Amino acid sequence: MPSIVDKSVFEYGGKTLVAVTPDYSTLCVASKNGLAKLLQLDKPEEEPEVLEISRNLNSLKCDASEGYLITTLNGDAFRLDPKSQSDKLLGRSALPLRDGCIIHFGKTAVLGGDDLELLVIDLEEETLRKSSIKVDEQISQMSYAPQTNLLSISFINGKVQFFSVSSTRPHKVHELTGYIAANTYRSVLNDESSADTLNASGVNVGGDSLDEATEQISDPEFCDENRICTRVSWHPNGLYFALPCADCTIKIFNIKGYALTKTLKDSVVSVAKLIDLQFDPLTGSYIASVDINNNLLIWNWHTSEIVYRKSFKHKITNFVWRGQADNKTLDIILGTWTGDIIHIKGAVEAVLATNADGDSKAREQQQQKQQHNGLFVDSDLDDSEVDGSPANADVQAEKSDSEDIFAPNADEGKRRYPFENDDGFIDDDDGAGYVSHKKGRQNSPNIQMTTQVSNAMVSQYPSFRYKPVSQGATPFGRGGRRYMTMNNVGYVSVVKNNEQNSVTVSFFDIGRFREYHFEDLFGYDVCSLNEEGTLLGQSKTGMLHYRSHKMIHSNWTKVVPLAQGERITSIAATPSRIFVGTSHGYMRIFNQHGLPLAVEKVSPVVALTAHDYKVFAVHYSPYHGISYSLFELSPAGSKYYQRECPLPISLPQLHLTSEDNGDKQFTKFNPLGLKSLFFSAYGDPCLFGSDNVLLILSKWRSPSESRWLPVLDADMELWKMSGGKNDTQVHVWPLGLNYDTLNCILVKGKTIWPEFPLPLPSEMEMRIPILVKSRIAEEEEKRKSKAEDTIEDGTSDGADEGKQNEEIVIPPTMAAEEELLRSKVLSDLLKDSIENDGEIFGNENEILNSLNWSYDKALLRLFAGACSEQNMELATSLVKEIKQDKALIAATKIAERAELPVLVKKINETREARFEEQIK
Repeated sequence: MPSIVDKSVFEYGGKTLVAVTPDYSTLCVASKNGLAKLLQLDKPEEEPEVLEISRNLNSLKCDASEGYLITTLNGDAFRLDPKSQSDKLLGRSALPLRDGCIIHFGKTAVLGGDDLELLVIDLEEETLRKSSIKVDEQISQMSYAPQTNLLSISFINGKVQFFSVSSTRPHKVHELTGYIAANTYRSVLNDESSADTLNASGVNVGGDSLDEATEQISDPEFCDENRICTRVSWHPNGLYFALPCADCTIKIFNIKGYALTKTLKDSVVSVAKLIDLQFDPLTGSYIASVDINNNLLIWNWHTSEIVYRKSFKHKITNFVWRGQADNKTLDIILGTWTGDIIHIKGAVEAVLATNADGDSKAREQQQQKQQHNGLFVDSDLDDSEVDGSPANADVQAEKSDSEDIFAPNADEGKRRYPFENDDGFIDDDDGAGYVSHKKGRQNSPNIQMTTQVSNAMVSQYPSFRYKPVSQGATPFGRGGRRYMTMNNVGYVSVVKNNEQNSVTVSFFDIGRFREYHFEDLFGYDVCSLNEEGTLLGQSKTGMLHYRSHKMIHSNWTKVVPLAQGERITSIAATPSRIFVGTSHGYMRIFNQHGLPLAVEKVSPVVALTAHDYKVFAVHYSPYHGISYSLFELSPAGSKYYQRECPLPISLPQLHLTSEDNGDKQFTKFNPLGLKSLFFSAYGDPCLFGSDNVLLILSKWRSPSESRWLPVLDADMELWKMSGGKNDTQVHVWPLGLNYDTLNCILVKGKTIWPEFPLPLPSEMEMRIPILVKSRIAEEEEKRKSKAEDTIEDGTSDGADEGKQNEEIVIPPTMAAEEELLRSKVLSDLLKDSIENDGEIFGNENEILNSLNWSYDKALLRLFAGACSEQNMELATSLVKEIKQDKALIAATKIAERAELPVLVKKINETREARFEEQIK
């Protein structure tokens, strides 16, 4: 039976708001009069900590880092830090700020109010870097769903807009109109004396007398317009949300299509507008509301049943849910306008979420059926068995980084999942048993390590373990979030929840694609994204699930067979083909609808990427090391371009980089250290490894002519951009190659992979790595010393300080050599593409002519340098490399100015010889 405790926190009364920390241990009670108290809920006997805050607060939020965000009617926003017992001013507005949110686990603050803009503040920057987004109407309230990275903003005109905050700049993805009340705040006197006008009794009213005569509040802010709630309430899995509607009902929506799922309406008490609305934070089975008449209702929203009802004499401001230590019982704590708080202990007990229609019986039957078929089996290998097996000294299968989502201990037996009725997922409803049963634990049949491998090699490289690897994927980071895949099209992110995951598919081109979300009941850990759809896979169960971006009926799910100890290591999808590789070397190929087309046995697959009908596969075997294959399966037939050829990369050597924990963590997640592999815009395979060098496969259609070319050293480019600083804590995360430009994410911080929010993509031009840092640094010092000699004595120190961060200038000779080689590489790649595939974008021949001219211009710059040094032999060799006749004419003029008649004669002879060849 619930018990009610009414506690006076501020004897002088006043508007009082409450917020609770994510671990439910500390309750922040903040007063409009400028004080806040931190109550230890687990230790009620302790004296609360008292903090001084700004007056006239109108919103109070607690974030994941247990800090508090406060907005005020004065237009100020503060971050209250309990540890330092101080509040930091985040931003200031000329008009009142109505609400705010802390997003991205304490990294960013979002504020909104009457000034027609959404203010975004980077809390990790010391300067609190701010940006703003113009909006069409005044903001009333806002809320944030961390699972789906959606920010909901309610406006005073009754509109609700949803913004994706997956990247550093929010963008609108949807709008709902006609649901919430159009409500304008009533302005109040904004001065310190307003607090003295309160007629707030400090009387404690016992639980038995809470239904007695109501209190009279004379605070000028106290009115219906300033109490009405328009804020979106988010389900804990982020896939549902509720709106307090203008017709005094609660409407619950599914984030999939923003479709209305259910409407809740009390048939007993007369309808009234709501002042607060929240889902319970444990399972989301309950939703609580308080109306303007101070009536509390708790619904089981799946069954539309009211499970708790209470009316209060106190005027309520807001409330919070609080989970007890048993992680089952839920309390509700309410703030009031009189300085009191009301604590309802044991209001409800959390129950397993049912489906939106409340059909718990069907749900239970589905669970029993899935458990019977053993769809979600534990790993056939655990770490202790792998490590203790002599047959797996080098090649081992290890549980994935996402494997412990649902079962922390593999020995606890079969995992159990709550399932929703979803047509997109597999259902063995005919009992055919095509879902494999759980297998007994046995030693892995993985291949034994060859005895010819030396002990030195074993000690130098870590034992290799096959992991699920996706293009551009990252490990789990803060808040149980990671990117499952990332490329030029967009990215797929996943957030761990208690019983399932929330998956968000986002795109860089928001004008062409729309971000969407869905619930992952199966623990998918491999993923591939293209312009048509998303392919997900579960590495241990063999389940594949394809979701089209636009056509719902094109979704399909299937299971591929896996032997004991075998796992899916990588998947790749194009609009035409789907490729699946495993740790036992099975390569399975399907069409875009899941129809199997081919099965092939190759060396164990580590990573895959695909383009049209082609797939680029990376293999690892203890016998043959790291190799790659490139083949095509088109309607015209199948063809191998490269078959398990040596790949010029090595396993990451952890002991050599022991000081870098980021590299260690990533290598544990991705055993080859591959940050990404992809096809360029012209269909050439590319690879970006742990050494941060971009490799591209040239002339791959001919096995005898193919070669891997290093076309970009990202570390060198960052060094140049930073003015020669070696420790910049900036890293490059690749997305794709568009002709001569690498699309990438510049990551700032200790981790080498991007976290949340995702920075906007950057571009890095291709530069062949032939430059030497020491020589460039010497030349840069000489250049700076010459510049200092010419500077007048009155030059300010600030100007010198700014120049230290300028990008390093490459000496002309070195720059010409690099441009010469780059033009040649790009020209060869483009020629090969035109000869075999024709023009793809329609301007390839123009680009080729431009490359030829760039090649000759680089030669002319080198030729001019050789002439100035009177180096006849070098100048003559350069003339032989010049391709175009107009460049030879320019070389003649350069030689004449240098007064080198012999060289002029040789150039003319070269021109005549080429002319005669053309005539023949």
